[in-house]
Amino acid sequence: MPVRNPPQGTACADSFCVYDFPFRVRTNVPDVECLVAGLYRNFLAPALKGPAAEAIIECDFDYQFSWRLCEKAGTTSTLPSALWNLEAALCETIMLSQRRSIAIHTATIQVANSVAMLAGCSHAGKTTLSLALARRGFQVAGDDVALVEPETLNVLPIPRCFHVDDRGAELLEADGLRLPAAWTRFRFIVPNDFVAPAQPPARAQWVIFMRGPRAEHPHIEPVSQAEMSAQLLSETGKGPLSDSETIAVICGLAAGASCFALTPGPLGETADAVADLFSKSAG
Repeated sequence: MPVRNPPQGTACADSFCVYDFPFRVRTNVPDVECLVAGLYRNFLAPALKGPAAEAIIECDFDYQFSWRLCEKAGTTSTLPSALWNLEAALCETIMLSQRRSIAIHTATIQVANSVAMLAGCSHAGKTTLSLALARRGFQVAGDDVALVEPETLNVLPIPRCFHVDDRGAELLEADGLRLPAAWTRFRFIVPNDFVAPAQPPARAQWVIFMRGPRAEHPHIEPVSQAEMSAQLLSETGKGPLSDSETIAVICGLAAGASCFALTPGPLGETADAVADLFSKSAG
């Protein structure tokens, strides 16, 4: 049981500011302080003043966990579920708070001083591939959503917990990745568990779109910037810009990158192929 004798009061833990969205964490669960601080470590704002949203997780004496962020709230019987729900609400609120940047459904991999975007629909395998790349020495800044600044085209990954299921964990461990202790206790793994220091904003040098179905062996092929723009638009939600402005940003992003389509195969072989692509292109 991760929580024992929860206190009556809910204390303030840390303050954060993620891409101009300020919030404070309040909890009576000591584990939450550590887990959330690990997720948003690069966005700590200890001197935060003024209005800020409150992200709350509380445990009662019946070991029911309630979570709340602005108008979003819920109750669950497990801490992992409460953490996942609050983290998802934070990600959504960060995206909705943007005045200019648009959000794309993509993983973000740091490659030296450059960025690789790994896009694809849900369940395409971005998370397991991102973590397999982490085992190969690449820094995974996020596996799900990134913001793109329209003026600079810089990619700003939103940190999220990796939603790895038991099958994904088996594949990653078979590939040689040692999952952190937080996976066993809380099913909560974050980029900073794999040493993801803050990096200066950068444009994407590579954009890879994962497409199915999975093959016997991975296959990577170049695609045109026009095709990649269309694929990225399918993974871009309605944001603060007009449709024409959003299209211009996506086209500019694809035009400045090397674009590829990836048909994944076995995890290790696929990660090796992508790592080799980065190494050859960087060289």
